[in-house]
Amino acid sequence: MFNRLRDLFKKTEPVEETLSLSFDDLPGWMDVREEEIDSGLLDTTAPSREAITGALERLREVIARMEAADADETIHPRLRDISKKALPQFTKSMAQILSREPSGDPETFYATAAETLKSVLKAMKGQGKYLSSSYPDEMKEVRTAVRDLGREINAMTETVSRARADRQQVKDAREVYESLTRIRGEYTAASGQARDYRKALEELDGEIQKAEEDLAALRLRPDYARRQEIEGMIRELDVQDEEIGREITALRTPAVHLFRKAEKAAGKAGEDTAAKAIGRALDAYTAPLQDDGDTLAGLIESVMPATLAMIRRGDLALKNQEEIGLFSDPDTLPAGIRRTMRRQREIREQRAALEETRAALPNVIDEQHLTAEVARLQREREVKAAARARAEGQQEISQTSYARERESLQSRATALAKREVMISAPDLPPT
Repeated sequence: MFNRLRDLFKKTEPVEETLSLSFDDLPGWMDVREEEIDSGLLDTTAPSREAITGALERLREVIARMEAADADETIHPRLRDISKKALPQFTKSMAQILSREPSGDPETFYATAAETLKSVLKAMKGQGKYLSSSYPDEMKEVRTAVRDLGREINAMTETVSRARADRQQVKDAREVYESLTRIRGEYTAASGQARDYRKALEELDGEIQKAEEDLAALRLRPDYARRQEIEGMIRELDVQDEEIGREITALRTPAVHLFRKAEKAAGKAGEDTAAKAIGRALDAYTAPLQDDGDTLAGLIESVMPATLAMIRRGDLALKNQEEIGLFSDPDTLPAGIRRTMRRQREIREQRAALEETRAALPNVIDEQHLTAEVARLQREREVKAAARARAEGQQEISQTSYARERESLQSRATALAKREVMISAPDLPPT
């Protein structure tokens, strides 16, 4: 197959026809093109590589002669002395530079030769600039060899650059090919996910409909009416409990305010026993109230005489009608606490009994189960619907990317073949 693909690059006619390639042929076609680039570079650079090798050999020969050559005795003694000092440094440096022989593939050969030329030019601008007067013939040979070396390296520069550009075209085309293959796989995976999620959603919709129908049928059963009646009674008790809570607050708020002032007044008057008793009652009153109000009422009854005595003496002033109504006698506040808290306890006991009665109804457990099942199924549906939307979004992204990359592959293959190329890249599979 490689021979067939290689033949596609051979120029047989001045007018080249459009090259048609299947998608599966592309990897092999690009491998062949890369081989053509490498072999073409090898052939094209062969003369330059041979010339560079020759130029370097001539440089080595002339440097070797310079090491034993005598300086021109006709030049000024000062220049002759400078040349004698510069020569050993120059020849040593050049011998070290030229000891590295370019070899390997054309690009490796080129890189070594270019680095050698750079080092040679640096040496010539250094100690070499002092040698032209004393060693005119040798330095002329050096400059000629360096000029030949530079000319051939420049010729290789263009050829190597062109080969690198062509090789980059192969790399770019291969990356687009791999991108198309990857996108196709992503699209297929997303299509399968979207299809699976659509099927799962259809099944969930059926399950939700069945559960909702069972729930509706449950609410038509005779015992469901009894449940509704019980729940209505519970709601009425909740309203009463809220009202009792407001009554307790109406007793609590002004009493707490006055007891705090009474505790301070007793402390100032030196009535430590009364102050401590009032403090205990205040702590109990400000803590979460218990269902049984007898203990709290008892504590308040024990401190009411001392509190009322301070009111009568003028140590405590009643500021509003609520305080006057609660602290005009020793019984109103304790009795109010007992009454409201007992009523609250009775309401809550009745509610608890109704809750037990409701819980014992057969349809309660069934309804709870069905309601929970509907909620669970709906949550699952939301999750799967979001996953389906993501999969469908990935499909759209893949479709757009695939179309763009297919066009890019067409243009890159055309640039690579240097003639019109038609690639039969497959369409994405149907969903």
